Amino acid sequence: PAVQELGNATGFDLQLVDEGGLGHEKLLAARNQLLGMASQNTSLVGVRPNALDDAPQLKVNVDQDKAGALGLDLAAVNSTIATAWGGSYINDFIDRGRVKRVYIQADAAYRMAPDDIGDLYVRGASGTMAPFTAFSTVSWLQGPTQLTRYNGQPSMEILGQPAPGVSSGAAPKAVEEMQAKLPPGTRLDWTGLSYEEQLSGGQAPALYGLSLLIVFLCLAALYESWSVPIAVMLVVPLGIVGALLAAGITGLNNDIYLQVGLITTIGVSAKNAILIVEFAEEKMRDGLNAFDA
Repeated sequence: PAVQELGNATGFDLQLVDEGGLGHEKLLAARNQLLGMASQNTSLVGVRPNALDDAPQLKVNVDQDKAGALGLDLAAVNSTIATAWGGSYINDFIDRGRVKRVYIQADAAYRMAPDDIGDLYVRGASGTMAPFTAFSTVSWLQGPTQLTRYNGQPSMEILGQPAPGVSSGAAPKAVEEMQAKLPPGTRLDWTGLSYEEQLSGGQAPALYGLSLLIVFLCLAALYESWSVPIAVMLVVPLGIVGALLAAGITGLNNDIYLQVGLITTIGVSAKNAILIVEFAEEKMRDGLNAFDA
């Protein structure tokens, strides 16, 4: 489930990184292969790319040798097509007490078709105007709508979530197993809350051990003895086993809520044991032996 104050979304977030310089096409193929394996995995649902699909793009191929022979500067060529098709800021002017900006751009009717690029002219070093058709060609290709980089390397973001009844720790393991089957040159990096979960996932045994140690030290200070707290702590494994059996029978996931509940169980079971030990100590002071007390 989603964690309060950390967003309303659930699931995992990862980056498929191109660490081998494979290029966009091979990285896209690896991503699609990973998505295909994830769609057949019963422990995952909703695995999808968080990006726009590749779209047709118009590429202007400038022959630098021809442009140089015509006395054209490549910066002027780029400025001409960028201004005509994308617009360029010129300056500001005052209109009825308000500052307004001036932009220059080709009229919409003259930038609607790829052939309109041939109607553009670039001024050369000698002052002559050279048409784009004299030194460039246009072609269509399939290219990425957006380019994503993660830690300075090309990557593609993938989102997903575990299937109902599957814990948030089992789903990342399944994804890592599938990523290991991809061609060499790609790497899987977790990001966002998934990255934080991977960092904190191995801390559960240490937290359990620290909880037991704190309870033991508190009991040792309470009874001023090192042996009496051991008797109290003997009930902790019974409480943990009971909680795990109840979670298994009811089908609860081994998530953060269950782990926090186990830590709470340690304190609650120790509390009950404290009452029993205190009652037994009181009876021993009244003259009963340890077994009868």
